[in-house]
Amino acid sequence: MAEAGQRGLARLLGGFGAASSAAAWLLLAAYVFPLVYGVLLYRPGLRLPFSLSWAVAWTLLQAAVSAGLSVAAGWPLGVLAGFYGSRAARAAVLLSLAPFMSPVVVVALGFRAAYLDTPLSFLARGWSGVVALHSYYNIGLAAVLTAAAAGEAEAGIVEAARLNGLRGPRLWFRVLLPLTSRAAVHAWVLAFLYSATSAAPLLVEGAAYRYYTLEAWLYTLYTGFPELMGSVMLLAVGEVAAAGLLGLLYSRLSPGSRGAAPVALRGSALIPLRGWWRLPALAYTLAVIVYLYAPIAGVAVNAVGASLGELERFAARGPGLAGAVANSILYASVTAAAALPLGLAAAVRAGLGAASLSAVAVAPVAYGVAATLVYYDRLAPILGARAASMLLILLAHQAAALPLASRSLEAGVRRIPGEALDHMALLGLRGGRLLPHLAAMLRGHAAAAAGLAAAASLGEFGATIVVSVPETWSLTVLVYQMMGSGRLFHEACLAALMLEAFSASSLAVAAAALTRLPRGGAAG
Repeated sequence: MAEAGQRGLARLLGGFGAASSAAAWLLLAAYVFPLVYGVLLYRPGLRLPFSLSWAVAWTLLQAAVSAGLSVAAGWPLGVLAGFYGSRAARAAVLLSLAPFMSPVVVVALGFRAAYLDTPLSFLARGWSGVVALHSYYNIGLAAVLTAAAAGEAEAGIVEAARLNGLRGPRLWFRVLLPLTSRAAVHAWVLAFLYSATSAAPLLVEGAAYRYYTLEAWLYTLYTGFPELMGSVMLLAVGEVAAAGLLGLLYSRLSPGSRGAAPVALRGSALIPLRGWWRLPALAYTLAVIVYLYAPIAGVAVNAVGASLGELERFAARGPGLAGAVANSILYASVTAAAALPLGLAAAVRAGLGAASLSAVAVAPVAYGVAATLVYYDRLAPILGARAASMLLILLAHQAAALPLASRSLEAGVRRIPGEALDHMALLGLRGGRLLPHLAAMLRGHAAAAAGLAAAASLGEFGATIVVSVPETWSLTVLVYQMMGSGRLFHEACLAALMLEAFSASSLAVAAAALTRLPRGGAAG
């Protein structure tokens, strides 16, 4: 529905909408405050243990290359899924969502398990390992966005091109790729943003310091150079501000890319896939899926040799294995529950600015450092270490989840027919009385939002490892701690496999909800 319809729904929601909006703004303030206050609280150090110019240059260079490789691998898959009657390609786009949302520790560990002692070891070490890890994550993103653009393209353009005799490469380069080029650019920008502010893959992989991004250096400075806290805060604010500006620019320039995933999962089947083209199309599709799932398979294979006793003994340094599992489920459940009302407020109020939370989502270490220095040291004596740590973890997880949840709910809000809103207004359905009816119309999108929010929570790494204490370890932190110990590789794979199972279950809920949505009309 149009923005006018969104404003109309905001008026119908009344006090509930206003309260949700206020909560979202307060949430945003909770993220911004420690960054600003931390700069005032600490004096910058005189010298950094690394070249800032090199760190910034490498961060930007690897992000640009990684984003380019992601688009190069995912764009053709999106075209096949969106334009052609290829069930394999559409299934591949759906399957590509799982690696995109997989917990960082699982993928980074999987690259080591799958490639380190093989002729493809360059994928798990050195500068090529950094680029491989970052590009891997965003292949699914590029495939989904370009498939969505293909599914929404004007059918007449493609049909006219085919009637004029365009086939094969000529059809791709003259029509299909141009029709999806804007989505490919959007995918590149997002992939660049994610890769430029990434730290977790490098920390888990054990990359050399010279290949650290600025975000990875923030964590290193925080843990190893307490005398440089002022410099850490200054760098954190600079990184979040840059990420926020780029994220805001993206959201302003790409409104059409929001909420398009349901289309991407089904395609339009405008072009039949016939003749010898079937073989290379199928080969390419299978190659992408094999590459995306090889790290997860590597984790599964290495988990077979794990000792459950050794895993439980190591986990006893924190909350224990059962406690880590319980913490992960708790964080995911609370995050998903809170993301629904906050995401709905963001979906119906165009001026809410929830997209700015993406700045925190893509620069989590910066937020985690700031929150620990400013919040934790003050809250722990009052609430206790465990409660203070859990609160900061949930704040960080909501930052990762809310942008995804709000986009899914916004897609549902835009699908509500204007007549339905008018009818509800005539019946006097406002505020709390409107919510049951709204929930019925948005149930598919709400289920998808909850699934995506839970998966984002399970996979959040950067802020969680900074603000966690032993009692609040999740499976994510447990895997990282085992990797940091330099031993128990198989046991770390077993814990990572558990984490992947929870994440895949959450994504399965989201995918099932998305694939059952109608093509038009009211959601539900």
